[in-house]
Amino acid sequence: MKRILSIFYLFILSGCTLHAEFHPEKNQLKDAVVGVPYYVKIDILGGHVATLTNSQGDRGFVGDIRPDDVGLHLEHCNNDKYDNNCVQIKGIPTKKGMVKVRVSGFFNVAMFQKSSEFDKTYIIRIKDPV
Repeated sequence: MKRILSIFYLFILSGCTLHAEFHPEKNQLKDAVVGVPYYVKIDILGGHVATLTNSQGDRGFVGDIRPDDVGLHLEHCNNDKYDNNCVQIKGIPTKKGMVKVRVSGFFNVAMFQKSSEFDKTYIIRIKDPV
């Protein structure tokens, strides 16, 4: 009986913590070129990313691109309001420089799990055309 309780206890504890993993894993994303369309997909693994909505019912997004005037923007990969585990960076860069892309949020809570936040910053280098 003690062994069964030990196994049950380990099973319960194994589901208590959510940990975010990102694909791509590295902090440096592929370089962009001024005037050339840019696209990168980021998958967030480890749990179901919570849906945030504003007072009008529009799906919100926790993340940003700095500086915000380089022609790139951050958005969800699809229009499914319950699928927030995929985001994309796209646009046409307008000037060279270093760009920081921050993706943050939290996972939905399930039974025997506590909420887990995530925060990841990526760097994109925008170059002049050759």
